[in-house]
Amino acid sequence: MRKLTKADIAEIASGVAARRVATKTPRGELQHRVGTLQTAVYVMCGGGMLGRSAAEQPGNFYIDNFYIDDRVGRLPYKRLEILQAVAVLAAVAKAMGFDPLKMPDMPDFYNCGVF
Repeated sequence: MRKLTKADIAEIASGVAARRVATKTPRGELQHRVGTLQTAVYVMCGGGMLGRSAAEQPGNFYIDNFYIDDRVGRLPYKRLEILQAVAVLAAVAKAMGFDPLKMPDMPDFYNCGVF
């Protein structure tokens, strides 16, 4: 997997922002779209408090200093993939008009007791 640069993440965010302006998407629809990204990040982190904090406050985590405790068992994805997903979530949320430091609550989903 290729490491995303800050320029790549900025390009993703500008594309999302341009599409949001062009389509005049209502806020409820934007919240739904961000919610699916939040759920993906939550699952990539293996759930739990780490996943919830990464999904609801991605602005607190950056590619260079996102802390994943060594006591965490086996992660479902590589650390680099998780870091990149969190960075993309923060950039997309900002482009959609949300504050990456205080995102809407993660949507509820039926998880079969796995996470």
